[in-house]
Amino acid sequence: MAYWNPIGYKTLYRELFRKHLERQSRLAEKNRPVGWFFSFHPSELIYVFDVIPAFPEQYSAYCAARGSSSDLIDSAISHGYSHFICDYFKTTLGMILEPEKATKPLMPRPDFIVGTRALCVAHHEMADVFARYYGVPRYVINYPYWTSDSLKNLDEVTKEAEWAEELYVEYTIDRLKDLMSFMESVAGPYDEDKFREVFAISEKTSQLLIDTLDLMMSTPTPASQRELGDFVFIAFFVLGSDYAYEFMKKAHEMMKERVKKREGVSDEKHRLLTFGIMPWHTLSLYEYCERNGANFPVNLYVNASVHRVDASKPLESMVRRSMHVTNSGYEMLDSVVRTAKKADIDGALLLENTGCRITSMIVRPLAKVLQEELGISSLILEAPQCDPRLMPLERAKNLIDAYLESIS
Repeated sequence: MAYWNPIGYKTLYRELFRKHLERQSRLAEKNRPVGWFFSFHPSELIYVFDVIPAFPEQYSAYCAARGSSSDLIDSAISHGYSHFICDYFKTTLGMILEPEKATKPLMPRPDFIVGTRALCVAHHEMADVFARYYGVPRYVINYPYWTSDSLKNLDEVTKEAEWAEELYVEYTIDRLKDLMSFMESVAGPYDEDKFREVFAISEKTSQLLIDTLDLMMSTPTPASQRELGDFVFIAFFVLGSDYAYEFMKKAHEMMKERVKKREGVSDEKHRLLTFGIMPWHTLSLYEYCERNGANFPVNLYVNASVHRVDASKPLESMVRRSMHVTNSGYEMLDSVVRTAKKADIDGALLLENTGCRITSMIVRPLAKVLQEELGISSLILEAPQCDPRLMPLERAKNLIDAYLESIS
């Protein structure tokens, strides 16, 4: 078996999830309200308002990893929902409609739902459908769609820009203030000191995420995407928690030590950029590449989940969360080119996804930009995030073998 040396984050993740579930249990004993949330929501508010969160996307990924997502997707389709809607949508619907088929523990019944429009229409649709099904209130944060007319010189990791259209920023801040009022209506008033404390933690955690992703671009690539992929849970969902901060302090130190020793995840022959929601049912795909000397110093999906938090400007920071390459015009891909140059990549693995049409829309424009700007070819695989039937692993491995041979 080829050399493969993951960094060892799995133990840290187990401790993170244990602490997260302990918090859920403590709040359940106090009869605190349950909210369902989606990626790109202001996750700090979960901790400001002491609510119990559940995440349909994260739960669906869990079902995919445990093997129940295919049955849940079929359940949703059998009830009249289209095969071509979001995999997370179909998987969660399957849990709601036929819970006996779903991986346990199930998500708790919501008391309210917070949707977003910072990536795709499916978040809005999911919030609407689930809220109607359970008969609970919902709120949707309508973030702007960013273009070169409204955003200049974006950093695709920190989401800091040289200039952002003031009208867009002010509009979104108004929506976020409305969200705060909505949260007060379902969870009660919040404490200003706690608000500041949560955002102070979030700022420190966000900086550690950014620094760790920067270290990931070292040579040789120090860690495996099998482990780094779970960073999205931290960045999207628990950024304001003390246990996320503790995790990232340890994760950052481990990465620094690896880089100092020039220790890589495998015998590196190629450095690939990857993009697309990760196929949670088959994360072994990344391990297969790494064992064959193709490492991933850049994962644009993970990068999209990260942003720099400024605790002195919490509302502006929450706006920045929406400034990512899949929520902006194709002309904004220059930020990706800068990252690719910095990481010295020589290839790309891009995932087209019938389970997420929105992220798939950027795949071919991204491949074109990489080819035209950097002379880098891409392998495009069809890989839905929750339905393993559309990506036979052996076929994917054969395509990867052929691609790696072509760039050698």
